[in-house]
Amino acid sequence: MTATEVPDRAVQLIECYRLPGSSVFMVGTFDKGITVLSQQIRALNLAWALVESGEAPLDREPGSDPGQPDGSRKRIAVVGAGFAGLTVAAGLLKKRANADITIFERRDTVLPLQHGSDSRWLHPHIYDWPSQGSEAYSAALPVLNWTASRASDVVVQVLKEWADVTGTDQPAPESTTSTAPEIRVFCNTKHIQVSNANAADSRGMTVEWIGEERDKRDPAIPATDRPVPVGDSQFFDMVILAVGFGLESGSRTSYWRNETLAQPHLGQARSTYIVSGSGDGAMIDVFRLRISHFRQDRILAELFAGHNALLGRLRSIHDSAPGGTGFEELRTVWEEADLADSANGVQDRLRDRLRQDTTVLLRVRNPSFANLFVDKRVSFQNRLLAYLLYRCGAFTPVTADGDADLSRLAEEHGVPEDRIIIRHGTEKKAGLTDVLADSLHEKIAECFETPDDHIQDDAPAWPGGYFDMPGLTEHAQGAGRRTKDQVKGQWRKEYLPSPMEAIATAFCSALTGYVASVTEPSSRLRVTLHRTLLSGDEVVLQQCCDYQGVGLSQSRRAGRTFPSHNGTIGAAFALRGVVRTKAGATKTALEADMMDMSLNEASQKMSDDVASVAAIPLLVDAASSSGQAGDVIGILYLDSYDEDAFVDDEMMGRVISMCKFFLGSLPTVAHTTAGRIANTEFWQRGELRDEGAHAIESANWQALELATIEAPRVGGLRHLNFDFSDFTPVEQT
Repeated sequence: MTATEVPDRAVQLIECYRLPGSSVFMVGTFDKGITVLSQQIRALNLAWALVESGEAPLDREPGSDPGQPDGSRKRIAVVGAGFAGLTVAAGLLKKRANADITIFERRDTVLPLQHGSDSRWLHPHIYDWPSQGSEAYSAALPVLNWTASRASDVVVQVLKEWADVTGTDQPAPESTTSTAPEIRVFCNTKHIQVSNANAADSRGMTVEWIGEERDKRDPAIPATDRPVPVGDSQFFDMVILAVGFGLESGSRTSYWRNETLAQPHLGQARSTYIVSGSGDGAMIDVFRLRISHFRQDRILAELFAGHNALLGRLRSIHDSAPGGTGFEELRTVWEEADLADSANGVQDRLRDRLRQDTTVLLRVRNPSFANLFVDKRVSFQNRLLAYLLYRCGAFTPVTADGDADLSRLAEEHGVPEDRIIIRHGTEKKAGLTDVLADSLHEKIAECFETPDDHIQDDAPAWPGGYFDMPGLTEHAQGAGRRTKDQVKGQWRKEYLPSPMEAIATAFCSALTGYVASVTEPSSRLRVTLHRTLLSGDEVVLQQCCDYQGVGLSQSRRAGRTFPSHNGTIGAAFALRGVVRTKAGATKTALEADMMDMSLNEASQKMSDDVASVAAIPLLVDAASSSGQAGDVIGILYLDSYDEDAFVDDEMMGRVISMCKFFLGSLPTVAHTTAGRIANTEFWQRGELRDEGAHAIESANWQALELATIEAPRVGGLRHLNFDFSDFTPVEQT
């Protein structure tokens, strides 16, 4: 993507967030099927768009006097301190935006809904089941990342990340004239109103509030020794509304409050419950009431394990019907003769899991179960599980038009009020109009009339490593500013699973021992492993472990990402062959080759003492059914201060043999006694960028060569993403 295409794309994206004709932006308000992860991605997409469009600049205006107040510095208000609000603020902090950010939260702490919620489970990708990647344990976010756990535990993870982001000053690029972002957090803002700062001008908003200022790193504690509410009013250049999904409609108990629905009764007779609603929240409560030992992230894996053909058929109808799968499509699958044994087996497993101490009446508007999910965005896995429960006769659909009918229904079946569960969604409009002045209500009404104009994609828009490039836009090189070389040793990091890092470290350390025994390095020898990673719409190479070797300085490099077309590793990736320095190559010629392949755009300048380099691509075997032949799943990289360190074909052949044995052993890693590690698919969507403009021209090389040694190939692997997981793999390979 060119330097002009990026801002144009950012401007287009940002309009999906904007309240028309204003400097107010809304995160995920009109989207359906919303999850914590999708809201965080939308928040980071907004941060990316604000920076790349120039609405949230990274530096002072050119030519301004550094000794004078910064008139170009932005004031940004974030209303709502849930996952979306904290994530957009953290993204702007990581980018070192030239801004002061103030966060407002109505409740007593940040992430208030999920705080202390021990009975709800959050899994980043489970709503994508059965798509590839739905078993991945981590959200794999570059900012405020988390892994599957109870909602209360996810809060702890995210707040730890928040403390790290707000407690660390991001380094400034060379020639930066702006100061680092400042952040304030207010909780218990019982009163907050957002209005136009000037009736004749849509630029800028006034926010008035009464609230308690909190410590920015730990918003649970006051910012001062004497916590008292304060009333204030301030001008902001932009306001980001991250008010979530609104208040729940008619619910007696919030979805996120702790309760005992999933627990067996203690000494009580069979109890009847009424669940009112037809969305994901209602379905999950039905499952918790009717399925013994129900856990949302495990149940379908437990039911479908060993039934690969049935799972494949379900995956095909899921992928062919992105708008939702209905009753008839699922019934067709269950009636297919060649799938009958598997279908009956899955249904029998579920029937054996039904609780004997509960009865559930599912109150819906339409008494026909076949029409239950019409025009609804209920996740595929919840549709499927509801269908299976229906076949097992595990609940009864009933109708009750109003509150009076619901009361009569409850009386008829002897259901007390505390066993009536209402999940009717949220009041989205009220969540916005409560904080916006009356003069903006008309604009909100316009948005609700044309909601499709404000649908926000939840596929990452940012490139790999973007939020670890403080103070720089995507094409900062063209602006004459470069990051300090020492910063590049730590930048462009993305999530790296710790089991993946441990495996890579062990392999590279063992391989270093062999290479060192043969070459007897005079000073420095380094070895590391990179994996191919899809980050947003970009293919990048991620360093999986710190350098292993001889004569190394202590530094943390694991997690860094590099474009898949830069430097030696980029050449090996693009050419699908072993790239190394040729015999007799000089350091001057090697440096010229690195300059030609734009190594320093994404990495530190190569040490002047490096005399030899080698990069070995790890390829998918042509006979493997797990990927396309020739796909690169990783790159092994070596460099040395000694000349001709990697020209010995016999030694390099043995290194490649070690790579083959290493790759061949990896499928067994997930079958340990502990059973806690899985090599899950990357979660990915969207179109990849066209990198054709970055073709490697090996004919121009002075010091490098494409070796005639064949690169190692492997079957049974299509990615390197070993991570912790409690998820039982559905498909056994």
